[in-house]
Amino acid sequence: MTIRRLQYKTFAGFVKKGDKQWLPSTVNKENHLNKATWLTSAVEVGSFFGTVQSYDGAAMSAGIEHQIAVLPRSMKQGGLWKLLMKIEEASEPNMSPAITKMFSMFRQVGWYLDPRGILRNTSDGTEVSGTEIRNEFTPLNGKVPDSKGASALNKAHYDKALQWIEIFSDVFSDPTTYPSQIKQAKLSLLELHKDLESRVYSKYCNIKDASVAITGRNITPELDLAMCVYHSYSVNAPSRGRKVLEEVLSKNLSVTEFSKALVKALGTNTYGNWRARYIRTWSAAKNSDLYCDTLFLPGQIMPPTF
Repeated sequence: MTIRRLQYKTFAGFVKKGDKQWLPSTVNKENHLNKATWLTSAVEVGSFFGTVQSYDGAAMSAGIEHQIAVLPRSMKQGGLWKLLMKIEEASEPNMSPAITKMFSMFRQVGWYLDPRGILRNTSDGTEVSGTEIRNEFTPLNGKVPDSKGASALNKAHYDKALQWIEIFSDVFSDPTTYPSQIKQAKLSLLELHKDLESRVYSKYCNIKDASVAITGRNITPELDLAMCVYHSYSVNAPSRGRKVLEEVLSKNLSVTEFSKALVKALGTNTYGNWRARYIRTWSAAKNSDLYCDTLFLPGQIMPPTF
């Protein structure tokens, strides 16, 4: 697996891609939540286990749907710590060497994970700040220096950031962590905007949420695809995803027209790189063999272009 140093806005760090793929052929084609989780992983990390990155100000991102260590704007702890807590719980009492090494490194820094998935300081039990986390994983302050021509201090910062990216990659590439990664990704999708999403599933499927949606039984193939696309977008920018879903839902459309409108609203949105994201999402969904081929034709739910 190749490691590259990248820059994003004012930040810099590394990305290391995984080499073990979560294949769509292993996903139940009737289970809506499983398909939504797979599609999200395909768009976020190419559905590769072990892909990690530290170049975008979030200190570290890992997991099949890219849980982050630090929320760059608020500097609060992100969902990565709860995921690691679940991995730790599932691996006890026989932790793999990769997991054991990670938690040993945390102790060396002076950190521990509490049972709620919050990273705390060993000295006094206080919550570790986002600034502390960012400076440990990507010194200094999210800007890992280039190793070329670097001073001794900058070389030390580079080496520390590189060590952490290797440690996280080893953990998330470990096959013993795959079930926890998938399970936590599903839970994250269910929790993200459950109040709003429940209105969609209740209105069009007469069910409470995505966890009980079965394609062809209580959710149409059209809505199945549309909500999978929505879920894969919403993890990238939750507030924007929620806004789009609210606006489309307020139009009181039929289930087929709602499905078309939702995908179009996401795919044509000017936020960030969402238009380019649509191309990746269309390709991943169409080539997965998890959805009916006709849904990807021009004029259908998810056409190649708008």
